[in-house]
Amino acid sequence: MDGGRVVEFTASAVVTGRVGHVFDVLTDWPRQSAWVPATVVARAQDSPVAAVGERFVGTTTLGPFVLVDAMEVVERRAPERTEGPGSRGRVRIVKTGDVLGGDVVIVVAPAGSGRVRVEWTERIVVRPRWLARLAALGGPLPGFVGKLAFEAVLRTASDDLRGPS
Repeated sequence: MDGGRVVEFTASAVVTGRVGHVFDVLTDWPRQSAWVPATVVARAQDSPVAAVGERFVGTTTLGPFVLVDAMEVVERRAPERTEGPGSRGRVRIVKTGDVLGGDVVIVVAPAGSGRVRVEWTERIVVRPRWLARLAALGGPLPGFVGKLAFEAVLRTASDDLRGPS
């Protein structure tokens, strides 16, 4: 992509809920602030909502370190509202920041008996050379940590994803 270090992972979970509701909640970007530790997600003021072209930023603060992760929705296919077996939703986001590039794909699909399978795949390109070298030292560890972290995020989000009865 940009010649940086690539970190890839897929986090998955099966949650109780309706496919359409799970998709709507997961793609309500500011709502993720409640699930992602030390992170505030904000939509750009002039951005469309729930559409291709939607832009948002996740800002993570850990002590003196601040990471700004700018993103834009480049593909958005909401699931059919019929909730049948073919009802799948998919969103693809491109990371547009100076530090992190790459993309994110979130797919939701029925898993039977009022359950929904969520797959969250990230392909992160670490751009600054010094940070890319540091990430490379970790070998597969950054991807493993990313997978565990986003599985924890999905567990934290499970009550919101369940939605109203």
